[in-house]
Amino acid sequence: MLPRLGPSARRAARPRAALASPFLLAPLPIRYTSTLTVKKKAKGPKQVIEFGELPINLLDPEGNTVKPLPKHREVTKTEAKRKAAGKKGDSEVLSQDDLEYNAAVRANKVPDTMLSRLVWDNWRRFPDCVILTQVGNFYESYFEPAIQVSSVLGIKLTRKTYKNGQFPFTGFPIHQIEKYLKILVNDYGYTVAIIDEEKDPLNPPEEDAVIVRSVARVVTPGTLLDERWITGSESRYLLAVAFGPEPKAVEGEEEEATPQPLQLAYADVSTGEFFTKECTTADIEDELARIAPREIVLDSRLRDEWLDGESAADAQGPRGNLFHLLRVLGVHVSFTDATQRPDLTESPMVKKPKKRSAPLPPPGLVTMEREAISLLRHHLEYALRGAMPTIPDQFNVESNSNQMHIDAATLQALEIRTAFRPGGLIASAPSTTASGTISGLSVKGTLISTLSRTVTDSGHRLLRRTFSAPSTSLPEINSRLALVAAFADRQNMRSDVRDQLREIVDVMRIIQRFRASRGDGTDVWDVGLWIRSVEKLLHVIRIHVQMEPQSPANSPHGQPEGVDRLNELLETFKPLSDLADVIETSIDEVGVQRGGIATPEEDDGAEAAGDAMTQTSKVSMTRAEKKKLKEEEEARRKDILERQRWWIKPSFSTELTNLHKRIKTLTKRREVLQKKLQDEFEADTLSLVANDKGGYFVNVKKKTELGRVERSGLFGSVSETRGSKTFVYSEWSSLGLEMGKALEKLELAKSRALNRLRAMVVEHADMIQKNAELIDEIDLSSSFAQAAVDLRLTRPVLDDGHPSVETGLLATARVFTPNSTRMTDTSRLHVITGPNQGGKSTLLRQTAVIAILAQSGSFVPAESVSLGVVDRVFSRVGARDDLFRDRSTFMLEMVETAAILKQATPRSLVIMDEIGRGTTLHAGVSIAYATLDYILQHVGCRTLFATHYHELTHMLGAPVNNCGGVATIPEGAYVRPGVSFFCTDVHEADGAFSYSYRLRPGINYNSHAIKAAQLAGMPASFLETAEATLRAFNETAQDKA
Repeated sequence: MLPRLGPSARRAARPRAALASPFLLAPLPIRYTSTLTVKKKAKGPKQVIEFGELPINLLDPEGNTVKPLPKHREVTKTEAKRKAAGKKGDSEVLSQDDLEYNAAVRANKVPDTMLSRLVWDNWRRFPDCVILTQVGNFYESYFEPAIQVSSVLGIKLTRKTYKNGQFPFTGFPIHQIEKYLKILVNDYGYTVAIIDEEKDPLNPPEEDAVIVRSVARVVTPGTLLDERWITGSESRYLLAVAFGPEPKAVEGEEEEATPQPLQLAYADVSTGEFFTKECTTADIEDELARIAPREIVLDSRLRDEWLDGESAADAQGPRGNLFHLLRVLGVHVSFTDATQRPDLTESPMVKKPKKRSAPLPPPGLVTMEREAISLLRHHLEYALRGAMPTIPDQFNVESNSNQMHIDAATLQALEIRTAFRPGGLIASAPSTTASGTISGLSVKGTLISTLSRTVTDSGHRLLRRTFSAPSTSLPEINSRLALVAAFADRQNMRSDVRDQLREIVDVMRIIQRFRASRGDGTDVWDVGLWIRSVEKLLHVIRIHVQMEPQSPANSPHGQPEGVDRLNELLETFKPLSDLADVIETSIDEVGVQRGGIATPEEDDGAEAAGDAMTQTSKVSMTRAEKKKLKEEEEARRKDILERQRWWIKPSFSTELTNLHKRIKTLTKRREVLQKKLQDEFEADTLSLVANDKGGYFVNVKKKTELGRVERSGLFGSVSETRGSKTFVYSEWSSLGLEMGKALEKLELAKSRALNRLRAMVVEHADMIQKNAELIDEIDLSSSFAQAAVDLRLTRPVLDDGHPSVETGLLATARVFTPNSTRMTDTSRLHVITGPNQGGKSTLLRQTAVIAILAQSGSFVPAESVSLGVVDRVFSRVGARDDLFRDRSTFMLEMVETAAILKQATPRSLVIMDEIGRGTTLHAGVSIAYATLDYILQHVGCRTLFATHYHELTHMLGAPVNNCGGVATIPEGAYVRPGVSFFCTDVHEADGAFSYSYRLRPGINYNSHAIKAAQLAGMPASFLETAEATLRAFNETAQDKA
């Protein structure tokens, strides 16, 4: 059971830590002064000096820096100081919110500090969030919520002492934020508000300098952007749902006959995918199963209705049923205002982030679509704040007219994404990644794990989307099949292409970082590498295409359509070499790549190795040679560090060129000055140093050299340690200030250069995205081709004529009996009988999977396939219950059957296994027959119906047979139009038996259930009793006949 972070969880809006303030009091932001009053020695009025104008260094009469001044601090008057100063009563000065905060202080619920007031303020602003406040190098949680945070994260809980008592406190180092975000957000589904700090830029970066803090992000499961633990092969969709007008009840019809319209808008903010789709409350469960969102956003006006309906009994109407479904699925639910953007204004004690408003939805959209897009954008802006990426105006509009609809039950029953298990429609198990590893729950045996050969993360994401909603567009399907055939027929090209694909990074995640103004130099370099890798890939394909014979008749690879499709694909790519040229001429590769910079451990190892080499070479190396070797090594390290710091080449701009020349000149002057002082005072250990507080000093280490330096009278003593002494020297102070200013200018120029590079990448983002989508298509097609070769799959033939299915199933991966299925206008409903364990369910599933594979553009496990385009696939197989929604096995079967009868069309494919079981014989037969009758009369779709109810065959026109065995349908016998009968059988000889699994026309009146029980290992006495009872039943039936 998950830990509860808060005393009130029953009305929690979603699975989260309910870390509301433990004090039901409303705080106001703390007030503090922004100027200081300083008394002058001379007579006259007080002079008010701005805080930033205060000096930070002590200067000598000549204006040279002597040493840093003590720290300056702004003054915040606490309640105690106000009382001591004889201020007026609280009721005359403070607001009601201030009074309540002060009451909490007096009750020892919180200490009276600036930080405490900030925490209080953020509790009020984010009552549903875990609040993590940065304090120095730690993220901290305070007071009562700290107890629960410590428990969830498994970190130590301690107590801080203040004037009015001790209070709970916990925290962790700032560099561990991603580790604990994964636990809170990814593992437990909580919402986390991160409060970051910045030192006031007008003050020196000292420990007690005034700290300004702002809300950097509100992290939710659906708004993760670039966290390292995100699984690249899976999408993390944030789904916004807008409700249309409520249906009006029609007299004489059930209320469910008119479902409520819905508009969906969903996006993966980490990859920039953005989709919209219309649906209704009747098929929202199927859409949730397909999209598998990590978080759902609803209009804030529905919050009270959500909180009021916490059980199935509370669910009223279509919207109430949807809310109950979301609770059952355990998906994270958030609320936002669709009509106005979130208020990101910070309190006076925290800094306001840069304003980055999300763009309004494109004009001309219908009201529902506009509302859904607004919900999505507003929630992203609320969560990401300063890191809000620009969402492209162009988004994919999805429709059932161009996608095969696979309902939630079918996705589960056919094990397309996850292995069969109860629940799990939303939080699907982690899948096989591009690297081949499997994390979390295993997905072995699923359709994706069996067919996937993708080598890029983005290609695997496309595979998951494709299998969840295959295409119904015949040109699109045949185009991909042609591309798969081209790769399948050309082993060398396929191998070379897949090798090159392994060098391609997930560029769209990088682009999203740039759109959020978060990309760094490494990301810029990776974009350039991606462009060059794509160019190499296209070159590989061109070389292989050019090697093709000009005449198709001379080609060893069959049809030329695959080559034509490859040429079309090559022509579609947008040229990006100019951007790559700019990146390569602007960035120092060694400096920008993290792998090119030695870590401290590597530096220590190199130094130890150098010392060892020197020690073992004492005989052959003179002292001067050793010194030269050490100087060369130090110069190499300095060069690497310098290239790391200034990874943008000076040639990028005239400004950078001039500043680098200036710094080089100043650095040379520093070296000359240091050498001059060393020679003048015979002090080899003398060095010119600078600290991060703006001080420039002369440091001397050897005591024997100190006397000469001190007697000169040119140096002012600052500090002394056991091993060295520090002085100030006017010439170095002046030169150091010049260098400091030049370095500051260079840092600013580097930031401007990085912003220019970011802007260039963002400017080309749309072209990069289009090329990335084509790369994904190549990865998916070559993956299908590799699977076709590995598993000996066959290319299907599809047409848009009248729906039909004709397959000849192959043996794949294990011993498997091939079977043929032919469904036409005169044979569109197949009733299949046969023994238990006789392969009926396998045949049903294989047929449905073949339709999904074919329309995904994959080859299929069959000798031959001819298929009319299927608009929907439905599966009612297997036995399970749904305890979360109080549905028994039989009730769940009826719900799924009802969905099929309501939603199937003449172009659908339906597979049904043992409809009507779980109740009495006559009731079950009646339900099964009514199902078949409805499909024949009102739907007319292709249906495979497996059953043990032999009475059904009689009701559909087959002759009565009470003798058991296999019967064929006599010629001329009346059978319901469109119905055909098929069966499997058992071979018996010398007391042994085996399943044939061979499908043939006819009806098998024997279920051979006792033989299946024998295989299961039932006791001999059990089998004897069962056989005797069955014989008695058969004899009774024959006597009645």
